[in-house]
Amino acid sequence: MGRALRQAGLLRRLLVALALIAAAVTSVAVANANEASSSEVAAEFADNIYPIVLPVGGSHSYTDSWGAPRSGGRTHQGTDIFAAKLTPVLAAADGVITRIAIGERAGRYIVIKHAGGWHTFYLHLNNDTEGTDDGLLNVSPQGVEVGAKVKAGDLLDYVGDSGNAEGTPSHLHFEIHDFDDEPVNPYPSLRAAEGRSVPQRIIAAEPAFQAENVSFVGNIDPGGGFSADIAVHGGVAYLGTWGRPEACPAFGVRMIDVSDPFEPVALGSIASGTEFPGTGTDSVWVGAIETPSFTGDLAIVAIRLCDTSESGRRNALIRGLAIYEVSDPSTPTLLGFHDTGELTQGIHEIDVTTRADGTVLVAATALQSIRHTSGLAGDLRIIDITDPTSPVPVSDWDLRRDGPGEMVEYLIGQVFDELELHIHSATWSDEGTRLWLAAWDAGIVLLDTTDPTSPTLVTTFGFGADGEGNAHSVAVDVEAGMLVRNDQDLINSDSGRHSPGWGGQRFYDISNPDSIAESGTFRTERSLSSDEGVTVHLDGRYSAHNAVLVDGIDYVAWYSDGVRIVDVSDPAAPVELAHFIPPLRNDPQGYWDTPDGSPVFAMVWGVHVSEDLVYISDMNTGLWIVQYPVPIPEDARPRL
Repeated sequence: MGRALRQAGLLRRLLVALALIAAAVTSVAVANANEASSSEVAAEFADNIYPIVLPVGGSHSYTDSWGAPRSGGRTHQGTDIFAAKLTPVLAAADGVITRIAIGERAGRYIVIKHAGGWHTFYLHLNNDTEGTDDGLLNVSPQGVEVGAKVKAGDLLDYVGDSGNAEGTPSHLHFEIHDFDDEPVNPYPSLRAAEGRSVPQRIIAAEPAFQAENVSFVGNIDPGGGFSADIAVHGGVAYLGTWGRPEACPAFGVRMIDVSDPFEPVALGSIASGTEFPGTGTDSVWVGAIETPSFTGDLAIVAIRLCDTSESGRRNALIRGLAIYEVSDPSTPTLLGFHDTGELTQGIHEIDVTTRADGTVLVAATALQSIRHTSGLAGDLRIIDITDPTSPVPVSDWDLRRDGPGEMVEYLIGQVFDELELHIHSATWSDEGTRLWLAAWDAGIVLLDTTDPTSPTLVTTFGFGADGEGNAHSVAVDVEAGMLVRNDQDLINSDSGRHSPGWGGQRFYDISNPDSIAESGTFRTERSLSSDEGVTVHLDGRYSAHNAVLVDGIDYVAWYSDGVRIVDVSDPAAPVELAHFIPPLRNDPQGYWDTPDGSPVFAMVWGVHVSEDLVYISDMNTGLWIVQYPVPIPEDARPRL
């Protein structure tokens, strides 16, 4: 994917060169139209795209942070263009310099007036002697002075960190004000200057996403909502679909070409309602396998009924595990299927591992199977897909049936209902010889699966009679000796064991399986309750859901709080590094609501990380792609 991103970058640079020429010609035309009325100018830029050249003359990155909250109750009224200190700052269009000044927040800044009364603002310009951070240089380049006429692309100054940008990555805060001196979002104009498409949602001036320390890359909304799990492989993103009896869109898994992540393109779908009517595809795994029976790319899809009631489960609908060959995503082929049985819901979560002997195993959770089959089949299913055309069930396991009797009796006595001890998700480690189960109110269960036909209990941890419960999923980094548990609490305080506020994360030191201990917790600000135990933020659903651990960084899908990126190298003191919240939108299926009845909200289900790209599935608005960390280029450093 990194290579694809670089290739896309080369194409964009070519488009940028063409766009700069076109924008410069347009800017000159605008400058020559000095007699144009404000109304004519307003009509010309009705789509909020003011013709400019890019105001930074070097490697850079930026995202749409328009309207993001700032200190003192302010909101962001520009675009921060990140670039190395001393990268040239260029006039975005023809005009006259009307102000060069120093502000407490703005630092050194320049204002240019353009045709029709429009203005551009250039903040946080460099004030440091080269090679220092002394703040002593407050001199503009020769000829840059109040009253000077400039052409689009003329040198104004250099990127810096003056004002309240001191201590942050160097960047240019760029603003555009219209003929009424009202700020407008510069993001569409910047994209147009680079020859990039401008999403209609931005042209229509709809509420933008919220982002901090990430760079927006691309978005595609396949429509219909209820987006679920996300997996990415071979330049294709696979976006699952959720479903409930009241709303069962049965879109299957939407396949999206992300080889150019800046412009995702819909390819088609697999496991849709035409193949598996009345179902959702909550979870999907995609990857390459090589066995004596098969070599190529597989998409493993969890097929689960939308209607999981008893009457729904007795319908003659197919549910279970679907296996597709996607070596050529344009022609996917269904190779095999494992049916979980007539009385079951189907499969909710899956994970796949290739063992040292080459065996390929799926760990799948068929929620409440132990209850629905009267104890005949456990919630956990282990399935051998070494030959994907002939999946073989290896074993099933359930804490309530297979756990130590005294432990099970104690747990059942502590929880609201035996159903609260179901196995919600399963995650492999150690080449498939260990399996970590999120067992809801029972906490975490570790199984030894050295012999996958006979899993054995190693330990359980994270249960407390007065604890949160709701262990939804886990992420494991065995090398770092760390496990992250995601508790999904949607503040249904009428049953079960619930703490005030929304669900959060718990971290565990698993370096010694005989002595596993909690090492820290993380909650977003909006997931916390007040000191009086009252849930404060009710305009969304601010619970943790799924997470990925990569090199000490925790990427967690947090429903209405988007994706949070957290440094957990010291789990006792986690530090949030960045976040991304998709635009707040209505649920297209009309199913979800918020406790306070807010009509629009984000609902991020899943996250996938590949190199420096983060793929995000939002239930309401589809696939989002951002870059983290934001690249701060160090090349092309000019000399003052």
